[in-house]
Amino acid sequence: MPQKSLWWLESLLWSLAIIAGVVIAAYVNETAREIALQGLAYFFTFFSTPFVLETSTAFIGFCIVMIINNRRIEREGDGWVEMEITTPGAPEDTSIGQTPTDKASKI
Repeated sequence: MPQKSLWWLESLLWSLAIIAGVVIAAYVNETAREIALQGLAYFFTFFSTPFVLETSTAFIGFCIVMIINNRRIEREGDGWVEMEITTPGAPEDTSIGQTPTDKASKI
């Protein structure tokens, strides 16, 4: 069983550290709280406009499907099947009296 990779852990820890820093700054300073709330309001207003909302929802859905598919492929394998191709017998193996349908049935 291959070793599981924790590539996402560093990004998660940095994100949590930044969010914790913003929350602490908003809790301590009233001006930082006002700026953070106004920034969140602008962010929500931008992403709730009709075109951006549908586009971002479709993009996030596509990313979720790709992540799920990638995890499934890592767990189960890629699913490729190798087909064995048999070569027909050498010309000296066939008798002179055979018809083409007899030759095709041996393959």
